[in-house]
Amino acid sequence: MKLNAIMMLMALAATGQAAAKPLVIATDATYPPFEMVDSSGKVGGFEVELAHALCAAMKAECEVINQPWDALLPGLQVRKYDAIMSSMNITDERRQKVDFSKVYYMMQNRFVGRSDKAADFSEDPAHFKGKVIAVQEGTPQDNFITARYGDVASIKRYVNAQSPMLDLQSGRADYTFGNMVQLKVGFLDKEMGKQFEFVGPQFNGTQDKILGEGVAVALRKNNDKLKGEFDAAIDSVKADGTFDKLLKKYQLENLL
Repeated sequence: MKLNAIMMLMALAATGQAAAKPLVIATDATYPPFEMVDSSGKVGGFEVELAHALCAAMKAECEVINQPWDALLPGLQVRKYDAIMSSMNITDERRQKVDFSKVYYMMQNRFVGRSDKAADFSEDPAHFKGKVIAVQEGTPQDNFITARYGDVASIKRYVNAQSPMLDLQSGRADYTFGNMVQLKVGFLDKEMGKQFEFVGPQFNGTQDKILGEGVAVALRKNNDKLKGEFDAAIDSVKADGTFDKLLKKYQLENLL
């Protein structure tokens, strides 16, 4: 009887430990103001705070960890973490590998080029003959640029989001193309972006599906329970005003 009692206590303790295990959410913290690393090494930003708000709505403890962009999907598939929140657009290609929650915002995209050449810009492919476009590798923006301009332009691809901006600043690229908020906050609003501006029209997934169907939480396939919890939490933080407060805090109103 004593042995059975001890085994039951051990089983209960193990169950309690499992229940206390935090939900681990991965992000690539190179997308200010969505996700970034501060001077103390702490991961923060709009989506990081949103992740914690969603966990609070789910009454779950969570931990947000920083991972390189190209490692996000593989890491999720091998159960290194439970979810991804990193401005990840829903695409058919990604949907073959993972499932997604409902959309929590639509990504707006645009070119950035030199201000003194802005008047000469045209979205016509002929304009890009001999030009260099810097993009983040493996993103819907990369796919969009490759499909439209891959035959006429030289496309330089980088693992992280900051390198295309640095190439533009240094003159090694004529344009970059990406998320408007990321480009504005991470480049145009900074000293290094003073000689540059948005050029051409905005593009999003409603105009061209290749740009994605909206940003959502990425989850492992067939994890219907967790997907349902995230969907309900997204509805909750939008209904109670938390989402709008975060938009205001990070100056994202009218940009998403």
